[in-house]
Amino acid sequence: MPELKHLSRRTPHEEIWQAFDNDGGLIIDDFLDSQTLQKLRDDVLPAVANHPAGASTGHEFWKDFHGNETKRITGLADMSPTWGEVLCDSLYKGMADHYLGEDNYHLNTGQLICIGPGETPQLLHRDELNWPEAAGKDTELTVTAIFALTDFTEENGATVMAPGSHRWPGRLPAVEAAQTCHATMTAGSALLYSGKVIHGGGSNSSLDQWRVGLHAGFVLGWLRAEENHQLTTSIDTARCLPEHAQRMLGFRSFTPPKAARLGLVNYEDAGLLLD
Repeated sequence: MPELKHLSRRTPHEEIWQAFDNDGGLIIDDFLDSQTLQKLRDDVLPAVANHPAGASTGHEFWKDFHGNETKRITGLADMSPTWGEVLCDSLYKGMADHYLGEDNYHLNTGQLICIGPGETPQLLHRDELNWPEAAGKDTELTVTAIFALTDFTEENGATVMAPGSHRWPGRLPAVEAAQTCHATMTAGSALLYSGKVIHGGGSNSSLDQWRVGLHAGFVLGWLRAEENHQLTTSIDTARCLPEHAQRMLGFRSFTPPKAARLGLVNYEDAGLLLD
């Protein structure tokens, strides 16, 4: 059975990207220091208790895909100033700069994914198929980190990955169990992975454990993000964020290389509303 490589954030970036390229993903065991982890947990975990599991709208396929015993919570910037700081983390930003081009992207989604007891395995998928007309190219459309706010174990729903599947042909080829592994990791670790790699949330067979991850990926700036950040983040919160975090959440306009500006207000940079 394959395994994902575990590295430290002190590992040279070139070695981290090599592991990412080889397997389609890897785990950074000490991505968040203990103080940042605790601040994030203090900020966001209180929202989990009263949030309902499952999705109340959408096609039955999407309700099943998102999980009947899984809680998904967005709008984290309004809950946690610490999340705005993590958005500017040098390794996290470095991953997006390396694979998508420096400042050529914005935040796709920043959500808590809380897998509860009794949850079944999620359908294995490639994240880039959110944008099917753009998918299938050699370059990346989206790269993601899942920050573990609790320990991820096989029992409580650690993400299932098929290492190397980012190079497999076809939109969604069949995957044998022997080709997969669980991204088990301790709280404070982060799973970094390609939008091309086949993966999915694991089943939670525990009696009382909630697996809580902060799923936050970047997408090329000319593509529509999954989360509508401007409706989940207040403008007052946005004004207090670092400029890079403002840009990631769409509160500053996007200027792609050799193309027109996007996300303007009165044909001026949206950031003028914040200044």
